[in-house]
Amino acid sequence: MDPKALISIGVFIICYFLIAVEHSPRVYIALAGSFLLVLLKIYTPKEVALYVDWETIGFLFGIFITVKIIEKSGFFNYFSLLLARKLNFNPIKVFIFFPFLACILSSIMGSITVITFLAPLTYALSKILRFDPVIYIVAEVCLANIGGAGTVMGDPPNVVLASMFNLGFTDFLKHNWILSIIAAWSAIGVFYLLHRKTLLKLNNKIKKEELKKVVPEEAIEDRFLMKGGLLSLLVTVLLLIGRDFLREMLPVNIALASLIPSFTLLAIKGHYPKLKGIIKEIDMETLLFLTGLFVIVGALEKTWVMRTLAFSIKEFANHPLGMVGVIFWGGAFTSGIIDNVPEAISLGYVIKNLVPLLSYSFTLLIWAASLGLDIGGNFTPVGASANVVGYTFLEEHQGRIGWGRWFKLTILPNLAALLICVAGLILKYIIGFY
Repeated sequence: MDPKALISIGVFIICYFLIAVEHSPRVYIALAGSFLLVLLKIYTPKEVALYVDWETIGFLFGIFITVKIIEKSGFFNYFSLLLARKLNFNPIKVFIFFPFLACILSSIMGSITVITFLAPLTYALSKILRFDPVIYIVAEVCLANIGGAGTVMGDPPNVVLASMFNLGFTDFLKHNWILSIIAAWSAIGVFYLLHRKTLLKLNNKIKKEELKKVVPEEAIEDRFLMKGGLLSLLVTVLLLIGRDFLREMLPVNIALASLIPSFTLLAIKGHYPKLKGIIKEIDMETLLFLTGLFVIVGALEKTWVMRTLAFSIKEFANHPLGMVGVIFWGGAFTSGIIDNVPEAISLGYVIKNLVPLLSYSFTLLIWAASLGLDIGGNFTPVGASANVVGYTFLEEHQGRIGWGRWFKLTILPNLAALLICVAGLILKYIIGFY
């Protein structure tokens, strides 16, 4: 094998390993790996930027701004408290509907954001209702990832795949959303069956009269930010949908769909006190991490490693369901160990190199990769970014959780969701809808 290919593989393996064992913050590892590849002359400094998917980075940057504006308005807390009151603060109903709320919201604004605001709220409710927040928040994380599989903006792997293959909002919506919702309900059902006895005992101890004094409207901190943020989110969704139908009249790529409304709002009302320093509050570490990953995985493409890998599994290429199984289950189980974002970049390159060998549409493999990666990431605390957010929050507020307990809580619900999805993929192939 070519020495440059060996160097690329070596850097890739070392970086993945260090990210998986959480040796140090993953952003530092990804950037260090990128710089090392330039130092070892795998890239020239000018070539590095060519392997970064700037559409993905731009889209996430814009959506992070919009969601941060909505979060600062207090809307998320208001909406969740309102739902809890509608459910009469019943711990069983909260256990069922809060994860489903995470599922629905993550398909609109991303799983990371949903867990960022829902975990603290659930923890606060646990103090009032006196339930164990661990099983609630773990269930919410799992359902956020499952719901995120349904749309292009739901989970970072979807953004990566959509940008790499020029797929739109409606593509993911019509092919993944229904499957993700069915998978979500199957996971919720398994979660409920596993914890039914505990929930029934808890419900009998609640003093609900005291809870009726809670006023959800008081959670809204700034109505202007709420209206502006929700309008920005609505325009983003409309632009994503519009570009699918009016590509020539509306030449907007994925990045511009989120950047235009968010920066238009900042340009018009940037003097507003709570908006002045909002860029400093954006999760820049995630954006830099993704940039570094694109460079590291791009080196494997540049040195033809991905093409070699694609040809090594070409026997499966003419067997659609066999290929679906390799992509789906391979992505699901490896993303439980390795963050599903670098997995999405890697699988994206493999699929790109398989396209000339396929006798069927490559999109079948995209849906398999998306669902497998997004849902498979639930198996461990580091399988997806939302997991890291939820797990870190729990360990800070509840003490050590451990990978063992996380895995025990998620394995059966997650397997149920994965089985629903693989059955759906087989059905999609049979009827030719992919």
